[in-house]
Amino acid sequence: MHIDLSIIIPTFNERDNIKKLALMLHKALDESCEWEIIFVDDDSPDGTYKQAQELSESWGNVRVLRRVGRRGLSSAVIEGILASSADFFVVMDGDLQHDESIIPKMFATIKQENLDLVIASRFIGSGSTGELPSNRVKISRFATQLSQRILRVKLSDPMSGFFMLSRGFFEQSMGQLSAIGFKILLDLVVSAKTAPKFAEVPYKMRKRTQGESKLAPIVVLEYLLLLLDKSLGRFIPLRFMMFVAVGLSGMLVQIGALYVALNFFGYGFLAAQSIATFVAMTTNYIFNNLFTYKDKKLIGAKFIKGLMSFYFACSIGFIVNITLSNFLFNIGISWWLAGLLGALVGSIWNYGMTKYITWR
Repeated sequence: MHIDLSIIIPTFNERDNIKKLALMLHKALDESCEWEIIFVDDDSPDGTYKQAQELSESWGNVRVLRRVGRRGLSSAVIEGILASSADFFVVMDGDLQHDESIIPKMFATIKQENLDLVIASRFIGSGSTGELPSNRVKISRFATQLSQRILRVKLSDPMSGFFMLSRGFFEQSMGQLSAIGFKILLDLVVSAKTAPKFAEVPYKMRKRTQGESKLAPIVVLEYLLLLLDKSLGRFIPLRFMMFVAVGLSGMLVQIGALYVALNFFGYGFLAAQSIATFVAMTTNYIFNNLFTYKDKKLIGAKFIKGLMSFYFACSIGFIVNITLSNFLFNIGISWWLAGLLGALVGSIWNYGMTKYITWR
């Protein structure tokens, strides 16, 4: 049986919503087309995937993808779409905030007008953010204004997590997707080879029922990183930019640790500098593991093994930095340029080595 429409629902800790949402979708879609639900669960501690699996045993049009060891809405959506053979896809949350009753209208619109994309927007016509806190509304509007600077099309709600797209549009965007964070719509639009043909339909956002809020501070950071990647990523890899940013923060840590070791513990300069370098490398590793390589985060015994390999790689990078800087200075290069080039080469070494031996 050919599936016309796949409904991709990323979930995390939304166990009690699974059956409710499936029933609501059945009522909204009924026999309007051949459709299926694909729940993509990031190994929820509350057993969301188990509830979805139980439902799939009695519903022939429900499937479940359980992801272990990785999280993120964007990558979950991508995997859900890749698991489907449908011509069209709906992306929506599992927290019951999205109004499933407008899906038939979205489906009719995308087919009749031969569109790439139909977006459910909170900011047009009768659309509403519902009971969303005012600070989150402000963040959404700010993010919208920011994204308009890099988008080739003017979307009223680029932060929307509720939209429909065609297979053709996904396939032309797929190779360029960053899969960063939670804002897959923006990623799709910016990654497309040509500006998409789209329409927007208003919807009223409901109150959240279970699940985790998608607009935590880390999500805002990931959104900014996505914009940065789409602006500069073709020239400089985003991971490298993040790695360097962490390294710059490590310089502050090193200076602080050096000050403490010299003035509070009375160590000589060589010992104090060695301790400070060790502390800075440790914090750099922790932050890179949390942010730069969030999708490959090391835990448990792998965390310790990774730390040792990070020490090893960065120790060599330190020697490369000092040796090159000293050589350049001795042949007449100005001190600041010699230092900068040494730091740059050292950073590239550290990034390349740790990428392949620590977070391989």
